[in-house]
Amino acid sequence: MSTDAAVLELREELNEIAAVEDCGACECLLGVVAQAIADLRRLLGDEARDAEDDLRGLLAAGRDARHSCVQCDPCLPVEPYRRFRRVLAADPAGPIAPEVAVAEGAGEPSAAEAPLGCNGCNGCC
Repeated sequence: MSTDAAVLELREELNEIAAVEDCGACECLLGVVAQAIADLRRLLGDEARDAEDDLRGLLAAGRDARHSCVQCDPCLPVEPYRRFRRVLAADPAGPIAPEVAVAEGAGEPSAAEAPLGCNGCNGCC
């Protein structure tokens, strides 16, 4: 799978999960989204920028009603993110933006985006 295809798949799946009752403002989803944004910031291309913008919208919408983990089993956002990370890991020299790759702290979410973690979903965040 190409990096662009993985980005598109992650974007679509996280949007679907955010539409599930109790998921859109769950700290698990918001944590995964914040980490995905950090990963996307490191990638080149329009697909990564579009996905980053879209996921920032999910993060902003979820913050208004943020709630703790409701301990879904399985935690829905975890597997799409793991698949995305596997694609990135398969191509370590992939389309990384050079100015971001060398920037100090590149890929880290800001304090406002950082996940809060959760209490019980097996460390998915």
